[in-house]
Amino acid sequence: MIKINEKVKRRLVEFNPFWKTPIKVEYKERDIYFKIKALIKERQIISLCGLRRVGKTTILRKIIYDLLREHEADSILYFSFDDFQGGEMLEILDVFKDIHGKEPKFLIFDEIQKLPNWAEKVKILYDTKKYKIFVSGSESLFLRQGSRESLAGRIYEFEINGLTFHEYLGFIGKKKMASKPQLYERELQAELKKYLITGGFPELIGKDKDLAQKYIRSAIIEKIVFLDMARMYPIENPSKLISILNILIDNPGMIVDFTSFSQELDISRQTVSRYFDYLEAGHLVTKLYNFSRNRSSSEKRLKKYYPTFLSSALLDEKGVSYQGKIMESICVIDSKAEFFWRDKYKNEVDIVMGNKKIIPVEIKYREKPDRNKGLEKFCRKYKCNEAIIVTKDSRKTGQEFVKITWLPAYEFLLKFSG
Repeated sequence: MIKINEKVKRRLVEFNPFWKTPIKVEYKERDIYFKIKALIKERQIISLCGLRRVGKTTILRKIIYDLLREHEADSILYFSFDDFQGGEMLEILDVFKDIHGKEPKFLIFDEIQKLPNWAEKVKILYDTKKYKIFVSGSESLFLRQGSRESLAGRIYEFEINGLTFHEYLGFIGKKKMASKPQLYERELQAELKKYLITGGFPELIGKDKDLAQKYIRSAIIEKIVFLDMARMYPIENPSKLISILNILIDNPGMIVDFTSFSQELDISRQTVSRYFDYLEAGHLVTKLYNFSRNRSSSEKRLKKYYPTFLSSALLDEKGVSYQGKIMESICVIDSKAEFFWRDKYKNEVDIVMGNKKIIPVEIKYREKPDRNKGLEKFCRKYKCNEAIIVTKDSRKTGQEFVKITWLPAYEFLLKFSG
């Protein structure tokens, strides 16, 4: 007789309270969930990855809640590998069968990257054709390396980001404002300031700046660097990695030269490059490529880096330049921008959107925004038909070298959230 693992049993009972009594999930609508829900009945594995505390586990709970409407409670198994050492998938399944006397139909594994060789183990379960499998993890590079090597063609990946401004309004019960931004101008301006404090984290809604700063530092940055990354990557000097991140937080949108970073921090260029990879893998930073119609050319050119969350520390700074940094950052994050543009004469455009139809975007968050000549040079070079200037509160449309639309920041965020 196989001896049941009592520790796994206790965790399973704790993680799956719906086995005993009906559950009610407190869920606020996320835009990406509709895309996920459309694939629940497909055979492929569904993978969620993203920064800590952005709501991956909440989405998994919502999936469970929706499954319970059509399936028996004892057909679903949820297990989190966060802070759990020694648990193995087959052992977890054995304990489930010992409890329920049958196999589950749905397997939901949270923080799966903490299980060694998880992709190979999931592949074995997937190939039995017995289960619909959901997994989540906090490190995109780790997830994608595993999935691409062992799960090619077997997995749908979704990146879960922080709350967009549009989602934030839904969370606070003011979603109707999004449909009529000109009617709710003053209210949206006020809510935008509150939204910026959250950094995109649902748990920070309604909290003050001081608490938000402490939360982002301790619950996000330090846990990812000193726990998650340290467990998986060879980080010789975590303080240097933190220094790189702090520089990017204070200077979002900086064009990065690895050689200059290595000299400033007194570490090798190769180590700097590796640390940037880790920060991207941990969803702490994102990069924009210098736009070119040729994607491979773009990837070889200059790159800008932004933190994937807004540091509320920036909100304490005064002056137009810092306000511009804040708004540029949030426009990049919310729109999921991939490109900026800069030529050899340093003419620049903050964001380049679109694929077939290219739309340049310039952020001018000030009382009397002027026009950047880079916008005109870009439009002439790439024969654009329109451009956008993001402002503090100005709204107008005019024909200059192309059609130019001036949009208040809150309206841009509502219209172009990724």
